[in-house]
Amino acid sequence: METILFDLDGTLHNSESCYIQACCASLETFKKNKLTDAEKSYLVGKPITRIIDEWFSNQKKEVLESFFEHYEMFNNKVEKYNGIYEVLTTLKDRKVTMGIVSSKYKRYIVQELLNTELYPFFDVIVGLDDCKKHKPNPEPLFKAVNELQIEPKNCIYIGDQPTDILAANAAGIMSFGALWGEGNKDKLVGAFPTGLLHKPEDILVVSRLYSI
Repeated sequence: METILFDLDGTLHNSESCYIQACCASLETFKKNKLTDAEKSYLVGKPITRIIDEWFSNQKKEVLESFFEHYEMFNNKVEKYNGIYEVLTTLKDRKVTMGIVSSKYKRYIVQELLNTELYPFFDVIVGLDDCKKHKPNPEPLFKAVNELQIEPKNCIYIGDQPTDILAANAAGIMSFGALWGEGNKDKLVGAFPTGLLHKPEDILVVSRLYSI
């Protein structure tokens, strides 16, 4: 075992709420009414392009531009979770290779990692615009391991949503659900992860267990 890949929103950063705010603001403009609680719940863990394809297939460009405008009003509030910086520092000291695989546009991933001082930890970043298919499809994870020139079996993926776990399982990568942010235990268990992590420090336990 030599590599840990991470989801971003709800795993390293508390950015899921900013994403949902931006989605609601832009989508409600075009729906001309408020999103229901069920619709808001449906947004979680899904890339904006998928939502737009499903809800506004005839207005894709306009809705996406509106989303960008709204997200850029919110994303300066993004912060890293407590303990994440220290965990990544320890992993770096152990010579662990790390990467990001997210359903967010790459420019926002880079911007937010720079803002939270986490950018230097990562050797590969795969974003929404790097792949044609997205989680739960394994394509983004395959892209990351191919860029790093490693085998999926020598990798762990950590994320807070069932789509993260399903993508990792499909790629032959060990999957761990993160519960310190947006992760819901019952939903994650239903996706059959290798294990669950209750706090960021648990990543260090897993890394030792699998000899990273």
